[in-house]
Amino acid sequence: MIREINSTDWAVFCERVTQQLVGAMATVEFTGRDGSKDAPGASAAFESIVFAKTDGCSDLIKLRLNGGKIHEIIEPIHIRLHPSNGSGDYNHLQIEAESGLVSLTLHPAIRGQMLEGLRPG
Repeated sequence: MIREINSTDWAVFCERVTQQLVGAMATVEFTGRDGSKDAPGASAAFESIVFAKTDGCSDLIKLRLNGGKIHEIIEPIHIRLHPSNGSGDYNHLQIEAESGLVSLTLHPAIRGQMLEGLRPG
């Protein structure tokens, strides 16, 4: 079952993923609002994901992969986790944003225990 992360928990969720999955293998794909694709299937070691609440109208999620490249996801709307198996783990993460759709697959997966205390979206 797909699990959505409540927007009030995005900062905590991102912090937990960063703390527990740094060094995980990540495959990322960015799909723009116009359907264009960037970095389809690019794989690298995961370094961090950070939610940044701004004073302006556009919050950010900053995704950093090995090599220090930072991808800014402008004005996130939804963070959804797709299950990887029947054990409550999630290895596919989708972030829908004003700037498009980001698909991130992580190995190892996000464990169900990492989501304890987070409200569903």
